[in-house]
Amino acid sequence: MLWFEHDLFDQLNLIQLLDRLAQAPRRARITLVSIDGYPNYPDFHGMGELKPAEIASLFTTRQEVSEAQLTLASRAYAAFRASTPAELEALLQTDTSALPFLAPALARHLEEFPAGTTGLSRTEALIIAAVEHAPVGIVDVFRQVHAGERYFFIGDSSFWTIVVRLATATPALIDVEIASASSQALPNGTIRITDSGAEVLKGRADRIALCGIDRWLGGVHLTDEQPWRRQTAPAL
Repeated sequence: MLWFEHDLFDQLNLIQLLDRLAQAPRRARITLVSIDGYPNYPDFHGMGELKPAEIASLFTTRQEVSEAQLTLASRAYAAFRASTPAELEALLQTDTSALPFLAPALARHLEEFPAGTTGLSRTEALIIAAVEHAPVGIVDVFRQVHAGERYFFIGDSSFWTIVVRLATATPALIDVEIASASSQALPNGTIRITDSGAEVLKGRADRIALCGIDRWLGGVHLTDEQPWRRQTAPAL
């Protein structure tokens, strides 16, 4: 029995697992619980928000995993690992209703590719936009980035990795001032925008031309020579 949420992290785990199961001899009945909402949770983000009894009630919603779901998962996992985003884009033009939360999750993944106008990923743009007008506390920036998402997308450690990447770029797009360590993953301190960050955020400079890029997104290696830009910037 599989329990997976609707966000990108869970959907990627789900398609990887279903792809593996599709290739293995079937020795047991496989069922799935997967939801994107729950009664009386108007801003539902995930099962972790539910009370134990509410989680237990989901047991009766389980459905047997179908051949259509296994087939789609294998196609999606292959597309995610492909060396260009073209296969994911093509997949999203097909019927993905067998796994109803997969298409929105993969569409959000594609927004992490550099924007054609700025070279920023959606998350990078959200971070820089949060501090555009004044320095903001690190934890508050993390909360603002979450507020800009429909689903849970990024954890504190992954958020901090991106903050460090922006702050250590040459030239830096943000400055980070750490006041003290914390028992949490994020330190106490503030983030402020730099002049270069402001130029990039406003589209007057290009993040990749300024700082370069060397990063993996699924099977795609983003480099200065092949940044695989998306042409439409998401609304922030």
